[in-house]
Amino acid sequence: MTKRVHFKRVIWGCLVAVVAVSATAPTPATAAGPVQQAHFEPDYEASGFVVPAGMPAPDAYFQPVQQVGYFGNGPIASRLGGGQPAYGYEGQPAYGYGGCDGCDGCADGSCGQGACGPGGCGLLGGCGLLGCGPGGCGHGGCLSRLNQLCMFCGGGGCGVCQSVGRGYLLGALRALLPYTEAGLSAQRWYDLSADVMFLETSSGTSNRVLTTRGVGGDPVLRADSADDDYTAGGRISGAFIFGPGGNIEVTYLGGNRWSGDATATGNGDLYSFLSEFGTAPDQGYPQSDRSYQQSVSSEATFHSGEVNYRRRTVGPYGRFQWSSLGGIRYLRFDSDFEYSALGDDGLFNLTNNMDNDMVGAQIGGDLWWNVVPGINIGIGGKGGPMGNHISRRATASGMSIGQQGGTGELVDHEAKNRTAWLSEMEATLLYRISHSWTLKGQYYLLHVDKVGYGFDTSPADNFISDGTIPIDPINTRSLTIRGFSIGAEYIW
Repeated sequence: MTKRVHFKRVIWGCLVAVVAVSATAPTPATAAGPVQQAHFEPDYEASGFVVPAGMPAPDAYFQPVQQVGYFGNGPIASRLGGGQPAYGYEGQPAYGYGGCDGCDGCADGSCGQGACGPGGCGLLGGCGLLGCGPGGCGHGGCLSRLNQLCMFCGGGGCGVCQSVGRGYLLGALRALLPYTEAGLSAQRWYDLSADVMFLETSSGTSNRVLTTRGVGGDPVLRADSADDDYTAGGRISGAFIFGPGGNIEVTYLGGNRWSGDATATGNGDLYSFLSEFGTAPDQGYPQSDRSYQQSVSSEATFHSGEVNYRRRTVGPYGRFQWSSLGGIRYLRFDSDFEYSALGDDGLFNLTNNMDNDMVGAQIGGDLWWNVVPGINIGIGGKGGPMGNHISRRATASGMSIGQQGGTGELVDHEAKNRTAWLSEMEATLLYRISHSWTLKGQYYLLHVDKVGYGFDTSPADNFISDGTIPIDPINTRSLTIRGFSIGAEYIW
């Protein structure tokens, strides 16, 4: 028992002595720093790891790489650059960016198995005109070499050349495609619509001859010589929701102004329509015939305002939609005509101003075909009876038409009411470009019967024949306004 206790004390004493010596012995100084990762060599073959065909072994990526250009000259560069191709998708050589920094292998006019990048074989080297490589275009393709043609930086990498081959052009073209997120069944709707209207109007004068050269001679001036063709106006419309499927539409259309003039000159041999071109009476009137100059001018303006209630319906599958409407409309059409003749008896002048104020009710509707999401084709129409208040102011001035055959001026005011029928038709193409904006093109046609025109010969006949105030009724004809428009619609 005593020997066992003694032996344990000896063992413990030795351990204490070793610890004491270790604690008092000087230790080499160490600098503070980050924890160092131990170097290891993974055994991929033993783990069963299989490298895909054409791909560098994984241990190559653990070797240090010196960055020079795109891949440098380090160990991995020796695999991906000069001498060995850089493999891309499914083991195919990836020609384009990468390797070949010193153009190794290009002496014989080809890049060998290397992949030419910027600074490599050049545009006209073995990689082809655009650097496609002998095996065809890899990732990046021929377009990836076009940036070297950049006139701004010569391939240094500015924003201009970097945009080549990245789909920016296709992206810009793709932006022109219609907006489709609303779907094929998107209901026809707008909050605000604005159009520029290019319209022409019937003159109400046809091609009636006003002046001939000689008695009953060749026509030299016609009433429609002063007609104007297409002129620009506008249309603006706002829609406000009014119950399920219904809305109130307020629309203004007009601002078009048609004007023109024409002149015929002669040597005292111009005869007017007022004397049937010098035949009634013979040799015509001294005021308007045997003239040296005759001229005509016309002007017309058009305005329309309407308020309608419209109710829309969507058909099965949403491809076809239609609506019905009813409301009130105001339309104003002013037509002015002026004729003058200059002869031995001085200047004769005749003006006729005609104003048409129409108010009435109308009904109508439209039908829409949703061709594809974002593109719609529609036709619409409306019409109804209009009460037309026509007022005329005719004035004639010249020699021998005043009292007792002297120089003077005669003025006539007259008004009458007529019932006119209005009809309107539209054919429209819509191209939606975003959630809020839609482009619009349209063919437009408006027809109204029993409208007064400025070219009205009834007061002129009385003025010039016997110098009396005319009592003839106002003549009316149909009015046609047609043309096309371009515009846009907006949704809040």
